[in-house]
Amino acid sequence: MKRDAQPRRLATRFAALVYELTPQIFAVAAFTAGAVMLVSAVTPAFGERLRVLDRVAHPLMIDLSHFAASIAGFLLLFVSAGLWRRRRGAYWAALLVLGGGAVFSLLKGLDWEEAAQLTAIAVLLIPFKGAFNRRSRLGEPLRPGWLLLLMAAVGAMIWLGFFAYRDTAYTDELWWTFLTDRQASGFLRAGAVLAILTLVVAARSLLTAPGAGQHGPASPAEVERAREALAQADEAAPEGWLAMLGDKALLFSPSGRSFIAYRVRGRRWIAMGEPAGLASERRDLLWAFAEMADSYGGAAVFYSVGEGLLGDLATMGLAVRKVGETAVVEIAAFTLEGKPRQNLRTAINRAEREGASFEMLPPGSAGALAEPLRAVSDAWLDEHTGQEKAFSLGRFDLDYLDRTPLAVVWGAVDEAGRRPLIAFANLLPGSAAQGAPGEVAIDLMRHRPDAPPGVMDYLFIRSIQWAGAQGFARFDLGLAPLSGLEDRRLAPVFARVGALVFEEGGALYGFQGLRTYKSKFFPVWRSRFIAAPAATPLPLALLDVALLTSGGWAGLLGLRRRRPGG
Repeated sequence: MKRDAQPRRLATRFAALVYELTPQIFAVAAFTAGAVMLVSAVTPAFGERLRVLDRVAHPLMIDLSHFAASIAGFLLLFVSAGLWRRRRGAYWAALLVLGGGAVFSLLKGLDWEEAAQLTAIAVLLIPFKGAFNRRSRLGEPLRPGWLLLLMAAVGAMIWLGFFAYRDTAYTDELWWTFLTDRQASGFLRAGAVLAILTLVVAARSLLTAPGAGQHGPASPAEVERAREALAQADEAAPEGWLAMLGDKALLFSPSGRSFIAYRVRGRRWIAMGEPAGLASERRDLLWAFAEMADSYGGAAVFYSVGEGLLGDLATMGLAVRKVGETAVVEIAAFTLEGKPRQNLRTAINRAEREGASFEMLPPGSAGALAEPLRAVSDAWLDEHTGQEKAFSLGRFDLDYLDRTPLAVVWGAVDEAGRRPLIAFANLLPGSAAQGAPGEVAIDLMRHRPDAPPGVMDYLFIRSIQWAGAQGFARFDLGLAPLSGLEDRRLAPVFARVGALVFEEGGALYGFQGLRTYKSKFFPVWRSRFIAAPAATPLPLALLDVALLTSGGWAGLLGLRRRRPGG
């Protein structure tokens, strides 16, 4: 019995696998049938069959059937993309077009072979309705690969038509001729319409961001739900708090205790950082996000993820590239002692000698300091080009700042006996698995232009010391973009170009200067990565991240400045 059971089990599993592949099989069959119909539409029909048909059908009906068969062929090319993606609507559309195409094939020239082929595909497709289990999305754009196939098929059809009728004298009256002995007129009309349809489909597919309208910024209720998930999380990187900005959409796990924050730009669905919440839900949430992006014809991109997530991303078949390194201070090893740290001691002594003092304010303190915080932020923005950032960085928003601890530096007592606010930064606390000491990251940083030199060094040092007193194990100073990429002969082009920009791109952005500044705190440099499907150009995905962070091309190029919100 056991010997008989194993072959049956293998046969059952093989049959299930074949069943799962039926959408792709029928997609190829539909595309092939559509291409055959286009070829048939532009080549002369068999003369004897056409004469027989001419005795029983009006030339106008024959010509219209010829035109309709061309449209049916085009629709099969288009619908095949939906079949490949298991769309339920594509299943019904394919049956309708296959049936109609078979009828038109007979009416345009008694092409019974073509009609039999279309009928056979339709009959074979009928039992596999259950394999097409994804909800249809009206107006879903084609992916680049399918779009290229569609354009190639229509282009080949038009070229073949001109070749087949190369001896025809093309005149204006040919557009309006409906005669069975002047088949070139049917080709001209069908070719023109299909060319226009292809251009419309291409324009819509290239210019449409699938799902962007339905997946905009999270509602206040969703942001609050994410805050509760962060408060209960057993595994959450500090970047999870960027969801509190309200500029990203949120995908929650079924329990609601884990989430991914993301934005849609073009065809790329870009997740900011790693899933936050429960470690046990992380992998399922990654798959859910990738499947959601795929259901809209998009590609899931994971930006600024750490080494701990690479195993899951590799399991998902994603391509991974390094995008930089974060400077992480191991608090237990952080000290101000020793000659190499003389500059840190100097920063503290200078700041306090000039009357500066440090204070860490708990969440909920930003509202009471709205005016001085805004004054410092405005003064800082006036000294810098560009505009407020978003997506991967915090921005000046009192509601956002009010949710996190706030590190502030007060200046010397002024003539009115008050201490002015001269610098501030908000901190993002993370959670570590199994109760281990967590990590805290610094986010938005601002200071007045007339603040004492080294005031931000002073703020950083005191913040690190505060984090240690609170039981945190690590202090994240933020990302140094393109840091750690190597220009070696065998390195990927992405890495070699990134290394070149890092070393020579000082005029665009202070890549090396940023790393040098953070190095004074003696951090450990940890790699950060971007991951996406292999077919997704990672440089374009990284450009999308830059555009989301900068607020578009104008912000990226420093052509527009936006005053901070309140």
